[in-house]
Amino acid sequence: MKIEYIEIKDYKQFRDLKLDLTYPKGHDKEEKPLDKICIIGQSGTGKTNILKAIKDFKNNKSIKIKLTQNKISNYEEIYLFPAERNCFSIKEKKIEVSRDDKMILDELEKWLSHGTNHSSEKYLLSASINAIKKQYLNEELLKNKYITHKNSWSILKSRIDNYEKEKTKYTKKLFNRMMHDTEYSKEDSIADMKRWEAKNENILEKMADDINSIIRKFNLELKIDEDTNSYEELIIKDLSNENIIKYDDVSTGTKNLLSTFIPLKSYNPKDSIILIDEPENSFYPDIQTELTDLYMNIGENNQLIMATHSPLIASTFEPWEVVELKFDENNQIYRELYYEGENHVDNYILDPRMLTWTSILTDIFDLKENSNLSFREKKLMDYAMMKAEIKLIKNEEEREKKIDELMKLSRLLGLQN
Repeated sequence: MKIEYIEIKDYKQFRDLKLDLTYPKGHDKEEKPLDKICIIGQSGTGKTNILKAIKDFKNNKSIKIKLTQNKISNYEEIYLFPAERNCFSIKEKKIEVSRDDKMILDELEKWLSHGTNHSSEKYLLSASINAIKKQYLNEELLKNKYITHKNSWSILKSRIDNYEKEKTKYTKKLFNRMMHDTEYSKEDSIADMKRWEAKNENILEKMADDINSIIRKFNLELKIDEDTNSYEELIIKDLSNENIIKYDDVSTGTKNLLSTFIPLKSYNPKDSIILIDEPENSFYPDIQTELTDLYMNIGENNQLIMATHSPLIASTFEPWEVVELKFDENNQIYRELYYEGENHVDNYILDPRMLTWTSILTDIFDLKENSNLSFREKKLMDYAMMKAEIKLIKNEEEREKKIDELMKLSRLLGLQN
């Protein structure tokens, strides 16, 4: 399932917005839906609201979406990860309950702390308390859309159990063959097992490897084992001193990555649409450039749609994959086109991948002025004049001093590696 076209009328700040989300003419995938999309735009242009519109389009007549669907697929879903990502348990989340239910909870908790010694009665009291709290927690999860409608940890456990079960079954099969087939050696069985492991993904190892490719840049390493039941039980090691760090103590960026990537990897999305709002939150620039590939490689045949303020993330997209939203003279929202004439690959006049960071900010993110341009130009002029001046200096000591000054300025201007 992928989106080809969106039309939004009289929905939130959108009066009449039409978005063609297919590859342009001349592309290898001409007129097919885009595999990935980057939504950028001025504050208030509705980047987040487009993601919400996609998520809720079936329930809203103001939103029309044309989809390319796989008629034989049973996997099609729409996953939304908002900018405020979080992971919590019943114990940690402060839950607002009704007045009547609060009275019941207070009474039950009082009985539990002061009452019975019978284990069966304690169990019943605890179960009753948790049932009431869970009801409110589930409502809060749905209201805030922190996660999708499925429980990522239970899905993760199911996939782990299935992997181990299939591996055990295959191991027995190889062992039986080795016992009854004299031409089938131990080395043959080892080779067959390696081939099986290559074809059947060990989700825990793969998940840890993918996340570690990024968080090792924070000097951290993640380990996930079969007994992990929540984010709080993740083993996160500080590589500088080998200490284990609690989940609550890692950076917001690391938490955002874990709380988006782990559920997605658990769901193993296929033929689905993945919506991620502000993936760059709390990430250093060199990390941001890796996020698009990280999420594109989750699952199979998905469409990734990101809403972002990051020029670094935008630079990882092809020009036809960028949806830039702007206000016109009547304060209506429209899409800025990056091509002239026909929508053909040869007619594009802007390509984020080919621009410097400064050019992306001015040409695509509409920064009105490059604030350091005049200062830099002056220093470049100083640099040129200094180079000319050095050629005329006869005194060796004075010349060396001037060369040192020139080299320092050269480094500051980024003119040397």
